[in-house]
This record gives sequence, C-alpha cells and structure tokens, in this order.
Amino acid sequence: MKKLFANPILKRHPAQPRRERLSMPSALPPLIARRLNALSARALHIAWTGGLLSIVIALCAFVLMQGAADWLFDLPLRVRVLFLLADLGLLAFLIFHFGIHPWLRRLSPDEAALRAERQWPELRTGLISSVQLARSADGSPCIINALLEKMAARLSGLDLRPAVPSRWLRKLVLSALVLVVVAGGAIAWFAPKSLILLRRMVLINEPLPTETIVIAVTKDIAIPAGQTIELSALASGHLPRSGRVEVNYEGKRPEMVSVSPKASSPEVFALQISNVQQPLTYRFYLNDGRGEEWKVTLLHPPVMEEIVFEGTSPPYTELPPTRLTPGSLNLLAGSKITVSGKSSQPLASANLVLTGLEKTIAMKPGGTDRREFRAEVDVPKENLTGLFVELKNDDDIASQDNTVYGIEVIRDRPPEILFAEGQTDNINLVPGQKPRLRFEVRDDFKVKEVFLCVQATNTLGEGEEPNPEKAKQIPITMPKPAAGLSFDYEWADPEKAVDWAEGVTFAWWIKAVDNNDVTGPGVTYSAPRQWSVVSLQTKRAELAEQLRKHAESIKDLSGAQEDVRKELGELLKQEKNENEKR
Repeated sequence: MKKLFANPILKRHPAQPRRERLSMPSALPPLIARRLNALSARALHIAWTGGLLSIVIALCAFVLMQGAADWLFDLPLRVRVLFLLADLGLLAFLIFHFGIHPWLRRLSPDEAALRAERQWPELRTGLISSVQLARSADGSPCIINALLEKMAARLSGLDLRPAVPSRWLRKLVLSALVLVVVAGGAIAWFAPKSLILLRRMVLINEPLPTETIVIAVTKDIAIPAGQTIELSALASGHLPRSGRVEVNYEGKRPEMVSVSPKASSPEVFALQISNVQQPLTYRFYLNDGRGEEWKVTLLHPPVMEEIVFEGTSPPYTELPPTRLTPGSLNLLAGSKITVSGKSSQPLASANLVLTGLEKTIAMKPGGTDRREFRAEVDVPKENLTGLFVELKNDDDIASQDNTVYGIEVIRDRPPEILFAEGQTDNINLVPGQKPRLRFEVRDDFKVKEVFLCVQATNTLGEGEEPNPEKAKQIPITMPKPAAGLSFDYEWADPEKAVDWAEGVTFAWWIKAVDNNDVTGPGVTYSAPRQWSVVSLQTKRAELAEQLRKHAESIKDLSGAQEDVRKELGELLKQEKNENEKR
C-alpha cells in the first residue's frame, strides 16, 4: 500500500538554498520561461491525478472490506465509529500527500531546469546556467544575452514536459478501474442490502439486511439487584418459530437460551430472568438476524449510614433537648423530634414517613455531596405510632426494607389532688363558721392555678346534678408554680361569693390547673364534697351525738378488755390443773 501510494514527483535533489525564489527571472527569454512553467505545471497535475486515483482506490477498498466485515460480524456502533475515523484519517493523508504537499513544494525554475537536464543530458548545464545567469547581474551583458539566445534556440523545438514521468500512474489507473468495477458490481448485485451496509458505514444505525431483522424492545437496562427482568425483541420480516438469546455474565462463559414467541404477539420473543444478581450482556438471534448487544446493569439502592434522633420537650417542661436512642422514642405530646442522617449515595429525594398518621414529609438532600437529610416533626396527641426514612438516589432507585422506628407518645398527666386525713366528705357548718381545707396538689411539671368550686344545691333544677364547671370558682392564693404544693386554706368570706345562710347545702370541689400550654392545660377536679349550713342547735346536737358515740366506743372498749382479762384467767387456771395432774 505504501508503494502504491508513493509519489515519485516528490523525489528530488535536496532543497536548493534559493528554494523560496519560485518566480521566473525577469531577464530569462519568454520561450525558456514557458518551457520551464509547463514542466512545473505537469509535475503538479500528475501528482493531483495520482491523488485522485488513490482516493478512489481507498474508497473502494473501504466499501468492500468494511462492508464484508460488517455483514459477517455485525459490527457494533463503536467499532464502526473507529473504522470511520480511520477512513477519514487515511483520506486526509492522501489529500495532503498528493494535493497540498505537491502544491507547497512545486518545482522552482532551478529545479525544473535540473529535471530537464537529467532527461536530456545533451543540454549539459546550459539550462540551469541560463536561469542563474538571468537572475544574476554579474558578468558581461552581451555574453549573457548571447548564451540565453543560444539556449532559447536549442529549446525552440524541444518539449520539456516528458521530463516528469507518468508511467507510475498506470498501476493506479488499473487498480482503480478494477476496484471500481468490483465495488460497483457488488453494490448492484447485493442491492438493497448493500445500500444498508453503506448507510451503516456512515453510522446510520440500521439493522443488518437479513431475512429476519431483529429490533430491540428492551435495550440497556439498569435495575436493582435481585429484581426479575424480561428481555424482549421484535422480529421483522420472516418470523421464525423460535430463537436464541446469548446471555453473558461477567466472568462466565456465554449461555445460549432458547426463546419462543409470545402467544399474544407472535413477532415478539421474550426471555424472563429472575433474581438478577450479576451484571450481564445479551443478544437476540432470530433466524439469520442478529440483534445488537445490550447491557443489564445492577443499581444498588441507597443505604442509610447514620440516623440521629433528638427530642425537644415543650417549653413549659423547661427540659433541655435530649438525644434519643432509636429503640426508645418516648416523646411527650407537643414535643418536637428532629430526624437527621446520612446516606451511602447522593440523593435525589428523601422522605420521612409517619406511620399511624399516614403522612409524608419531604426532606431536601443537603451537604456538598447531597447525602445528608434532616426534618423536624411536631408530635401530636395521638395516632403517631412510628416513622421511617425513604431514600431515592439519582437513578430513581429507592431504599429497600426501611426500618420502622416505633414512637410512644406520652400524654401529660393532669394534676393530682390529695386531701389530708380526718376530713369528712359531708360537713355541717354554722353560718359564722369558716370552712377550712387541707390538701396537696401534685403535677408532672408545675401546678399553675388552684380554685375552690362551690355550687348551692338549691339552685339546681329537678334531676340536675351538681357540676363543677358551672359552679362558682374562687381562686386560692398559691406560691410560685411548682410540681407539688400543700395548702391549709380557710375560706375567710364565703358570704361574699355565695348565699352562705342557714338551711343551704353546697357541693364543692377543688380544681387544679397545670402549666401545659401546648396540648393542655391539664385540669383536675376533686371528688365532690358537701357543706351544709345549719343552726347552732343542730350543730350542738351533732357534737353531742358524736360524744355519745365516742363514749359508747370507750365503754365497748372497756367491756372488751374485761372479757379478755377473764378469758386469760380461765386459760391460766386450766394450764395449772393440767400441770398438777401430771
């Protein structure tokens, strides 16, 4: 090939020192100048003709060799791209070698004169001397003119153009004719298949022109590991009864798997592969048709590398934020829980799913690599049972088997009211007597307010029960709010709040309110008790009855002691008699 594309015109003597002087000397006779210009032009034309023939030969060789290779091996697109780049590179070399380079190094007058002298030795050095003398001002003008006229006379009947040989073009012409005939005949004989091969050479992506053309339905696939996939291809033209799929797992020998057309679509051939755990490539073979090779790539879902829970109690608790362990997310209603963490891959999205509430909170991926996420959730009074984080990477692959973190929502308990011992539920008071209460109020956090609720029973309608919410509420002075408070309270002026008169009965309660200003407040009422305003005589009779009962209890106690004493004496006597008998 190197010898075929060689350009003998470029073989010359070493470049002359005055190589840059390409124009003819002005003193040179016109006849000599014309002869030398014709010689230089012939050299350039022959070089260009050789270049054109070389390009034709190269194009025909490309068509024949690459078309045959594509037909036999179904060259993939990347290989055809490499071939096309190599073709363009070779064409560029031929254009430069036979076109641009000869133009840049076209024969100067001196070189043309030397070429003529090598072809006609009888010229000796007269022609080159004439060119050089015509350029130089040295010497006798008369002698120089005589020499130039003499050389012009010798060249009058001599054509210098044969000094540039053209015999080397014969091999190129013959080779070009043979290849044009062979390539043209092959294209015409195998048309229209050959036309498809030509279009594939210029990277038009068409299937090979076989009886059965395989058209890919599934192409390159990216799936999570363990998923079941269905590979399918469409047969166009002759529909075979069966086909084959070449499945190639990494590091293993290719497997040929038989496939049949679908019952609902006879032109569609499909292969199902379950639980894919390795990357693979596949290619369909249907009759004489071959499909392209496609890849199945495994995509790994994002994995949560770190998750942190931080609980912030409501302000009324005055508790600091606390880092929580994932196994014990116990949160007071009204708290806030902050969920933050990091994924193993850059994230396209992240969602916090609240179970029980069936609510999803979108989290914007953060950090320089988009692997971090963060969200803050208000803990409601009820229904929230847990949460989990769902991650999705840039390939739209979601995280698998997301861990659900259980949440126990703790309700803030209302205050607790405890009365001191010795206070009866029903008390009779005379009009001038002041009610006195001794009790204690406790809360998880702080007791904010305490009230005495009083309601006269004579104001109730028929069948109506006393109701602390409708009762008169008297604030009880209390110290600074605290988790536990003790009270020894005397109602100093009941007559100012209610009709505190003889014969009136009052139902009363203690009301306690805590400081829960988020999900509360928590309110507690004590069990109902009763005050009856009675006359002095009735109170005296009550006290006398109490004294009588106390006296009777004392008498009963004294009699019981006497009975015990007598029984003890009998026991001692019996023991003494038994000892004497022994």
